Amino acid sequence: MKNYRVAAYITAYQEIEALQKTITAIKKQSYPIEKIFIVDNSKNPIIANNSQENIIVDFHPENIGVGGGLKIAVSWAIQKGYDFLWLFDQDSEPAADVLEKLLTNYQDLSRNQNIGIIAPAIFDINTKQEFPGCIFTDYKLASIPEIATVQNVYQCDAVITSGSLININAAKDIELPRLDLFLDAVDYAYCMNFRKREYKIIVVKNAMMKHRIGNYSQVKDRLKKYTNPFSTFICSPSRYYYACRNHTFLETRLAQRQFLYRSIVYRITILLTMMERIIRYEPDSIFIKLWACIVGTFDGFRGRLGKTW
Repeated sequence: MKNYRVAAYITAYQEIEALQKTITAIKKQSYPIEKIFIVDNSKNPIIANNSQENIIVDFHPENIGVGGGLKIAVSWAIQKGYDFLWLFDQDSEPAADVLEKLLTNYQDLSRNQNIGIIAPAIFDINTKQEFPGCIFTDYKLASIPEIATVQNVYQCDAVITSGSLININAAKDIELPRLDLFLDAVDYAYCMNFRKREYKIIVVKNAMMKHRIGNYSQVKDRLKKYTNPFSTFICSPSRYYYACRNHTFLETRLAQRQFLYRSIVYRITILLTMMERIIRYEPDSIFIKLWACIVGTFDGFRGRLGKTW
């Protein structure tokens, strides 16, 4: 294999134990990583700049979000001349051979196609299921059909941040991650920048990474009198706001003119579905969460971005 220069990046926020697990998993990779760059968005630092060898910490107590952190990290990797930047949230644990498998596949595949991002298969530790990439179909982002994921290597339009290996030469050609999206769908928007310039997004199925997608809790269905508790994801009002806003903004802007009406109807349908879900399952702050979804959706329609919640 070629001698690639690879750095890793982690967005950190409040949870030191989760961050340390991710750092440990990165350091155990069979292919060496030169540096780990961390943007710590916590109110108080959870990791010191001199805490471990080869770790650089950029502290932002004002919380610049996932978007701000990714923009800084990609710019840093370009400036330092790395070949790849491996992106992580703080709750991910790649197996020890994941990076090696990603680079091996990249080397083989890049002989006849331009690859912007290559990513592992994501195993969600909450649902115990594999989380595939997304494709953009006319007016919405949708999970890639299961039949498309039977091969070891497959293409899609977007993958989540964590585990994504960014080709820095390709990253030089496209717009940096959007600071104004702040949180949620930042990764999908960045992937679509690569797709617009005809770079491929590749998933390698036999490179597996454990990841916690969202927070889950035991809940009951309020609309059913007799029901047993079950596990489902629970969100804060801010997460509902940014999820509704950013997905609405992204999908309506990606939709071609003839599909814009369908995109608007789809986003309103998603809004109503999320509101029903909050009423039935969320344990607290129901009215503020409903309001967050409504305001987020309409801010997405009108393009009101930034750290607005």
